[in-house]
Amino acid sequence: MFSSRGISKFFLISFILLFCGFNSIGNIVVLNGLTHENNAIPGETYRTQIEVHNMSDEAKSVKIYSRDYFYSHTGETRHDAPGTMERSNANWITYQPELLNLGPDEKAVVNVEVQVPENKELSGSYWSVIMVEGVVPPDTSNTVGVSIRTAIRYAVQVITNVGSEGVRDLTFQGLELSKNEDENMISVVLQNSGEVLLKPEMSLELFDEEGNSVATFKADKRKTLPGTSIKITIQLEGIKPGVYTGVLIADCGEDSIYGTNVSFELL
Repeated sequence: MFSSRGISKFFLISFILLFCGFNSIGNIVVLNGLTHENNAIPGETYRTQIEVHNMSDEAKSVKIYSRDYFYSHTGETRHDAPGTMERSNANWITYQPELLNLGPDEKAVVNVEVQVPENKELSGSYWSVIMVEGVVPPDTSNTVGVSIRTAIRYAVQVITNVGSEGVRDLTFQGLELSKNEDENMISVVLQNSGEVLLKPEMSLELFDEEGNSVATFKADKRKTLPGTSIKITIQLEGIKPGVYTGVLIADCGEDSIYGTNVSFELL
């Protein structure tokens, strides 16, 4: 807007949070985690809630809406229109309200109902996200210059595991060696090639040139949905330069264990 005082500009920056547990953005808190995972059978209906708390001393408004969600090991994330992804459950979900007006220190819930279609061909994991976004009020100041305001959103994953017959498959897509200061690291790319949510716990057993076991390393358990990929990094703490072979194991539980042999040289 042009005026005799100069030019005033307004920028809105949006961030999305995808973590589990207790999370706070702009004094708005989701109390009960950002992943809601349930098992169901075709034709079944189940319910869950998203608990929201306004921790500030001012009234806040929060809008609620649905999106599909995709991610990959490259850092790519997409929040597409609901119901467009192959394994989306967005069209199974109803929620209310679509807008929360919270007073200071007020708590409220978003009621979520998931109605799985009566379709015997459904199998495996289906998911979408419910967005919880603080409404940024308009800037009514007459400040000259650039005004930057932040709107940060939660993406609450709603995952439905249908039946027990879905294909479980995990593939090793790549391996990369790197160094952080003086520590060597190995990064492994895993692709969920099946139909079921997997939570691989990664381990690497290293052997020297004589075939002696040198050490076993483990990484924290991660989650990968069908068609998505993740990168898991293992710190090779205390390993000297040399030529090594190893066995990488991804333990996904329920007798689903995947492995591959590796060989590399540390300089």
